[in-house]
Amino acid sequence: MKKNTSTYIIIFFALICFTTNTLAQVGINTTDPKGILDVNSSTTGLVYPNVALTAANVSSPVVNPQGGALVDGTVVYNTNTTFTGTTNDVYPGIYTWHASSSKWLIHYKKRQSELFNQTSLLRTQADAAGGYEDIPGLGVSDANTFTAKYSGLYRIEVKSIFGAGRTYKNTSMYVALASGSFRFAFDIDNDGTSDNSDFETSAYSAYSSYISPGSDTYYEDIWVESYDVFYVNLTADAIYPFSLTFDAYDAPGFINNGSTTGVPSSVDLINEDFEGSYTVTQSHTSDPQCSTDGWEINSNNSCTDCPGDHLSINGANNNCTQDATAYMSFTPTVNTVYISFDYRFRERSGKFDSFRVYLHDGTSQVGADLVNIDNSGSVDTNASYNGSATVVAGTPHTIRFEYINGVKQARYASVDNVIISELSGPSGASSDLGRAYVGNEADCQIEFTYIGE
Repeated sequence: MKKNTSTYIIIFFALICFTTNTLAQVGINTTDPKGILDVNSSTTGLVYPNVALTAANVSSPVVNPQGGALVDGTVVYNTNTTFTGTTNDVYPGIYTWHASSSKWLIHYKKRQSELFNQTSLLRTQADAAGGYEDIPGLGVSDANTFTAKYSGLYRIEVKSIFGAGRTYKNTSMYVALASGSFRFAFDIDNDGTSDNSDFETSAYSAYSSYISPGSDTYYEDIWVESYDVFYVNLTADAIYPFSLTFDAYDAPGFINNGSTTGVPSSVDLINEDFEGSYTVTQSHTSDPQCSTDGWEINSNNSCTDCPGDHLSINGANNNCTQDATAYMSFTPTVNTVYISFDYRFRERSGKFDSFRVYLHDGTSQVGADLVNIDNSGSVDTNASYNGSATVVAGTPHTIRFEYINGVKQARYASVDNVIISELSGPSGASSDLGRAYVGNEADCQIEFTYIGE
């Protein structure tokens, strides 16, 4: 049978069309598409549908042209910015609809980090007017602000650097501690009133005449680095003022108390090491069963820093029941005194012996006990006391060392190197050497970082 040529032609074109539909790829400006859609251009880009989203959890104004919910993976370019302060705020960028969470997800990771640095060294003043001093570049007068790019959680890290100034010197070695408080002020409510966060710091300085015999060696500005971290929720596009200041505390032991202006010099009201002639003043009842007749001057039962003679009492003999309180008198001319002494108290287990040190103004005890060790068992306390006390200028005072034997055959107590002083002498020369350092080899910093929704 003779076949019709036109029939073959129709079948041939039908096969071509079938193959083309099966392997269909779209190439724009290319004859060799490498995917279902291949767009080629060196000068123009692909424009996504531009929409103005109102919130990350609201699908509109985008719709599914087939009706129903948006399909997972729907992509648009958002042109809008919202400032509600919630995690559903949106910003310009490419978003994809995530159907399972009913939320638009932005294509890029939201990042913001801004660092503010101290600009120069601050030598603190312990007597600064108003207390707090501006840290250069970060202080109140610098009027710094931070503008949040996003709504959500931010991490604020405050790095502080503090070093103590120069101490006074003595005949051998001296160590002193300087302290102060940083204040980070941040207007988190953006209402014109800052919320203050205060955090303390301290650092040591030292002097020694041993390092280089015949010369003075000072160790100062041994800086301490510390970090304080705050987590706060901020609102996009809001402007937040902030500052960092420092309040240096009075620094006894440092030149001019840590300030520039000369301060009164130290005057000893009592300075007793019990070497040589000393008459003990005390209240007690003699007991011939005891090794000492109340408090005495001898070299027995010495403490670590009590070489040679010292004030001592011993109740270790059988049947010894003595109690005794030794007095040392002084009359302050100002309302603060500085007190130091070395002591040792050896207790006996099972006895009710005790050792107490306190101030008295002739009528009643002044302030809290300086030392109070009461029946804590068989303990050998070997220590030093160093502190200050508030007193009444012009009123005679005593420092009292009270020893209670308890129920027979206790042990002993020793006291040495008693110094009570006040700052009432002539003012020294002005000097900056005692002032502390904020920043120097390293500087204070404040860093704001967006960490997520």
